[in-house]
Amino acid sequence: MGDPNGTLDCMKFSAHFGAARSPSDDWFDPDLSVDTRLFLDPFLLLDEKAKPKSLWASAHDKLIGHFARCYDLLATAGSSGTMSEQIARGLLSFPEPAELCLGYTASGTSGSGSGTRHASLILGSIVTAIAAGLNRPEHIEEIGILNEGIGADRISDAACNVLKPIIIDYTKKITSRHGIRTSTLRVRHSRCNLKTGRWIDEEHDLPENPVTGKPVLLIPQRFLNRLPVLNADDWFDSTFNADLRREMNVQVGARVPKREIARAARRHPDRIRQWAHDLRAAGQVRGYDFVTDPLGVVSWQDAGMDFAKHNPVSVSISGVADLRQFVETLLDLYKLFIEEQGGWKLLWNDNHDEKPEEAAQLALLGMARPYCRAHGVEIDREVNLGRGPVDFKVTKGASVRLLVEVKKLHNGEFWNGLERQLPAYMTSDQTGEGWLLAIQYRSEGVSRSRLRELPRRVQKINGTSGTSIGVTIIDARPKPSASKIGRSGSC
Repeated sequence: MGDPNGTLDCMKFSAHFGAARSPSDDWFDPDLSVDTRLFLDPFLLLDEKAKPKSLWASAHDKLIGHFARCYDLLATAGSSGTMSEQIARGLLSFPEPAELCLGYTASGTSGSGSGTRHASLILGSIVTAIAAGLNRPEHIEEIGILNEGIGADRISDAACNVLKPIIIDYTKKITSRHGIRTSTLRVRHSRCNLKTGRWIDEEHDLPENPVTGKPVLLIPQRFLNRLPVLNADDWFDSTFNADLRREMNVQVGARVPKREIARAARRHPDRIRQWAHDLRAAGQVRGYDFVTDPLGVVSWQDAGMDFAKHNPVSVSISGVADLRQFVETLLDLYKLFIEEQGGWKLLWNDNHDEKPEEAAQLALLGMARPYCRAHGVEIDREVNLGRGPVDFKVTKGASVRLLVEVKKLHNGEFWNGLERQLPAYMTSDQTGEGWLLAIQYRSEGVSRSRLRELPRRVQKINGTSGTSIGVTIIDARPKPSASKIGRSGSC
């Protein structure tokens, strides 16, 4: 099946560029073809201020300075359409920095980002902050708490754009230290003119992403997080807002719509800053745990690649029937990998909590990618087909394709995924070929009843709509070790 350990199968930056990481290397090692759903957390930059020799010592001040300029412009703008507002709008245009391979993406590593489409939203959030009495920013995350439309991706995009000059310098130091080959490439939003509100593109000698042909930028992994430390839900659950929760009859941790939290934050903006101050003083803030990887977004590649290396497949694919058989073979191998070869460990945390559904998707991608590449098959994750993103699109050439949807068996949207989402995606993509991968994490409840009901429902869908939807069931429940099986068998 070719070389499943080739650098094109392992798309980590370090493997592709031959950069052996040492204990002194603090950069995040991204996958070059799939965005990692982690974000730059501005709050984690604050500790760098105490490190005068750090390249990042001035990063937080630079970020706040950029937004302070926008606050000043909007405080004096008077009305929409003024020159001050136009400059601020330009300063608040933050396209997704795809060079970092981070964030939410519909396909590959080039999501939409904030750009001009979201500049108005961020501008409005600053106007809201000023109206709430926050005349100058202390943390840019404040606007994410005050406005329901500003999430982790927007905050991260803004920070990465503003800090692009530092990120570029940091990347160049790493490429020089490791002797990484570079090319002269254009970097969007390399720097900004605060006076005119203009972003400037520049050319820099940087590593080139073999998938996109665009530059790759690196960032210390200690600045990455699953959500900003300063986020709306945690603020609302903090001790500062016990009275608000009592008024709303809400328990700590209960699901509250973001719009309600934003409304409460606008009534009590002083509490946002006091909460941030207390978190900082406590000194217990941490970024993402890369060791345990609770989201399953980092550790998904190596185990699947090793499995593919030791379980070769050789088939010929020329038409739809061949591709369908190939996908069925892949999912049978995935079943073996998860159920019998310890792959289930990628789907669970050490405290016995399930990882998100995305962990199962990435584990499949890590195992399937070597097989697909060896057979000239493309496997794309989260392709937007107009009705939302399908989990996987598998193609051979321009016309032979099959869609795969992955769902936890106990997911409240399980039947919707089978009976509405997948058929809708297939209609949008003009294909009759689909597959549902049902992942079983639990033994009782709806997991048991759905296992019994699944064959009948699939047969009904295929019979009434003329589709060809297949199903593979994966038992992802934790397995006892061989030693424990032996002990239990001898009792």
